[in-house]
Amino acid sequence: MQFWKTTILAALTLAAPATAVAETVLTLHLEEQSAWVRNFNPFNLGSRRASTIDLIYEPLVIFNPMEGGKPYYRLATGLSFSDDLKAVTYTLRDGVKWSDGQPFTAEDVKYSIDLARGNPVIDAYGMADAVESVEVVDPHKVTIRLKTVDSTFPETFSDVPIIPKHVWSAIPDPVATANENPVGTGPMTEIRRFTTQVYEQCRNPNYWDAASLKVDCLKFPQIAGNDQTLAIAQSGELDWFGSFLPDIEKTYVASDPANHHYWQPPAETVSLMFNLKTANEGNREAFNDLAFRKAVSLAMDRDSMVNVAGYGYPTANTHASGLPPRFEVWRSKTDSTQWDAFIGYDIEKAKALLDQAGYKPGADGMRTTPSGKPISFKILVPNGWTDWIDDSQIAIEGLRALGIDAGVETPELEQRTTAMIGGSFDAGLGSTLDGATPFKFYNDTYNSKSGGRVEGGSARYANPDLDAALAAFRSTTDSARQHELMGKVQDIVSADLPVIPLFNNPTWYQYSTKRFTGWATPDNPFAVPENHDGVHTRILHLLALRPVQ
Repeated sequence: MQFWKTTILAALTLAAPATAVAETVLTLHLEEQSAWVRNFNPFNLGSRRASTIDLIYEPLVIFNPMEGGKPYYRLATGLSFSDDLKAVTYTLRDGVKWSDGQPFTAEDVKYSIDLARGNPVIDAYGMADAVESVEVVDPHKVTIRLKTVDSTFPETFSDVPIIPKHVWSAIPDPVATANENPVGTGPMTEIRRFTTQVYEQCRNPNYWDAASLKVDCLKFPQIAGNDQTLAIAQSGELDWFGSFLPDIEKTYVASDPANHHYWQPPAETVSLMFNLKTANEGNREAFNDLAFRKAVSLAMDRDSMVNVAGYGYPTANTHASGLPPRFEVWRSKTDSTQWDAFIGYDIEKAKALLDQAGYKPGADGMRTTPSGKPISFKILVPNGWTDWIDDSQIAIEGLRALGIDAGVETPELEQRTTAMIGGSFDAGLGSTLDGATPFKFYNDTYNSKSGGRVEGGSARYANPDLDAALAAFRSTTDSARQHELMGKVQDIVSADLPVIPLFNNPTWYQYSTKRFTGWATPDNPFAVPENHDGVHTRILHLLALRPVQ
């Protein structure tokens, strides 16, 4: 009898399936959309999914602002400038493969740069202006020769998507393709499930740093706005997100005090941006008048934007230069009193400025330009961004108090971003992500070549003195000289006031420790903690996460 019991037990053991290892799924919220559209084209800044760059297309190197721009090498293992600072050589990591198993080589880097140089529509980061030529030294080394000295090139180049030549060379129109089944080098390349309401992006089967990656899949539920985010966050479904949550201690933390956390240090500057080249003649005349812009700035109740619309999370920006607080050591040494006087809130002073400049109110109380043209515009804000919508309403109250006909328009995020980049708008709230130094903020927002490339350049501002100062900053590695030039940049921006700085967003970052540990915290600030598109350190953050055992 014992023999039969043993035999039956052995047979049952062999027949039973092995215990399945549960997948680790990290649920994120990166962007507001009313329905997901399957688009992973890294060149489409307006329509691509926010999980495209970094997670599918990994940079050669990440410069971490939390550590003063310290480089973290990813697809590259090193970079070096030539003695004249007009060439940069990257050494590429050996053994890296694309997610389809093909080897990653220097040819891919060259192809990525050359494709951008030959296609102005996808050249969002100015490769045609910066790069003279690209030379493949060997399969793991590439030299990029620059047209001028540019000490900031590696940081700019980290934004350029590195794509597989063997895939994209067969795509006739790189702008039009939705790239629905992407091939990348990043940690999460496999689109396992995609519907209008949810999609899952899973681990790259050939990821070079697989040993560090402890997350199997990323799950992205469709979320249309901040109110929906709050409801889902309270339920505990979200692991990592970055949204405006009113009264966060009560609405989010209190729903699970042991696991719901946030950290929101000051970050990028949010400004009211006027399109200085708008097609509307009256608006264009007004927007290009410094007196008008100063009056508008004086009508902005920044304290209410911070404390009422923002629940005290943002920080009012009180400097005409718009310099983000994290770069205080770069502050211009010039006395800024004369310019910062227009960053207060003074309706009567604003009215007097408009009166003196010839903006006369009509029978309806609405002012016209000095040449008699009507002024009427909408402030563009993404649908669902409740804090920015409230900020716009506060701005409109101030503008209407001056006799300026203004309103708010709330298209979907994709349409709004496309309009801001393409220039088909009059006014909008916008911001520019910070870099390792203030250079990225000022270059992306104010350089005359930035308009039409990135959202920050939406104002279409042009000042040759400013462009020259930014170019000089790039041409030196001397710290004292760079600080001097950055002071000049601030002085020019302060005097011209081409956009109206309002406040500095917090770093929008909320997380749950219920399912994962390893999060960035004030005590361990190893990465910029938010997960939004453009924040390259989100790769470092993802690789630090560990499932709760």
